[in-house]
Amino acid sequence: MASLPALSTQTEGGITVGYVGVHAAYQAALTAAELGRLDCFYCSLLAAPGKWGGLASCVAGADRLASRRLSGLPPERVVEHPWPFLAERLHARLGRGGTDHWLRACEAFDQWMARRLAASRSRLIYGVDSCAEATFRQASAMGMVRVAECPGVHPQFMQGILAETFGGSGQAYLAAPIPQRKLRTYELADVLVTHSAIHTRSFVEAGVPCDRIFECPLWVDTDLFHAEGRPSGAGSSGRLRALFAGRVNVLKGIPWLCDALRRVQADVDLTVVGTADAKGRELLGRAPANVTWHPPVTKPELRAIYQRHDVLVLPSLMDTFGSVALEAMACGLPVIVTHHCGVPVPDESWRVPVRNSDAIAERLAMYAADRARLARDAQAALTFARQQTPAAFRQRLAAGFQAWCV
Repeated sequence: MASLPALSTQTEGGITVGYVGVHAAYQAALTAAELGRLDCFYCSLLAAPGKWGGLASCVAGADRLASRRLSGLPPERVVEHPWPFLAERLHARLGRGGTDHWLRACEAFDQWMARRLAASRSRLIYGVDSCAEATFRQASAMGMVRVAECPGVHPQFMQGILAETFGGSGQAYLAAPIPQRKLRTYELADVLVTHSAIHTRSFVEAGVPCDRIFECPLWVDTDLFHAEGRPSGAGSSGRLRALFAGRVNVLKGIPWLCDALRRVQADVDLTVVGTADAKGRELLGRAPANVTWHPPVTKPELRAIYQRHDVLVLPSLMDTFGSVALEAMACGLPVIVTHHCGVPVPDESWRVPVRNSDAIAERLAMYAADRARLARDAQAALTFARQQTPAAFRQRLAAGFQAWCV
């Protein structure tokens, strides 16, 4: 498989991108490539011919690696290190997944990337907060600009959410290894990338200066998520078909969602799709009869599920963005999200307060009773989602790269 590009092929003032997972790293690497400044993209797998990810696609199926496939990335600039990620996936398959194994994967990948960065002539390194501490220390010694993508809210803000939800101070969360690793990385970074207003607010309230924050909203892949294939007349009659997609736990608002479904049992059915932790399974076990649960599915399978439903509900207590809401909108579903969900929506009335079963039930009952409103909002969702493109994300990020690489 591909090795590190020779120094003679690197660009003075170029950009290196690296992450063990996905998030926005692949789009960030493509942004640098489109600018002609990508030195190297370090990743676990790239689903492309001649790469470990290409081989994995043949074995596991292309759908399993859909998020790690991106046309336009020059393969010769991509270096894979699959072993930390594959070890974490193996532990998860054996039922031993969790934050400890993910932390070890991040640390191993980070140390590997830091060693290779020592030979770089890049001007800028773009990493992800949980997987860039050692890399940023190396980059700092080399005088490189350090840009940290921050997929989650600031740990201090999350501590407050946890304290409000579960009681206590939330100090146990703040002292945990991953939040501590993120905090150390923030100190090493020159720029922190956030993805929404609530996301940015979490850093500002934690004392991070605004001039160190770069807000760059995420996107939806409308080639993958679209309304083609959606049954004609969907949602025009019968029981309202609501959908939740994501991790099934308290922080995603599952207790309040289930309570809302009890209040609208006569008119609404809810499908829950996603991984359930122990508490999530307990909550689902007490859910009303109009709630059904399915384990996680591939992205193409999820598209088909979107198309069979009428409205998506994402009642998160905290979501920096909430990509499933944009995916659902791209498939023709209006959404019900909370004020703590960062995803943009075409109408702010689509938002409800956090921890508010009444507000969720009211929106569901409104759609169940008013199918004309449901159809209008479905069209508004489609039109809006088509504007939230990967190209728009890359255009904004490109402006940042050009400013930081002077």
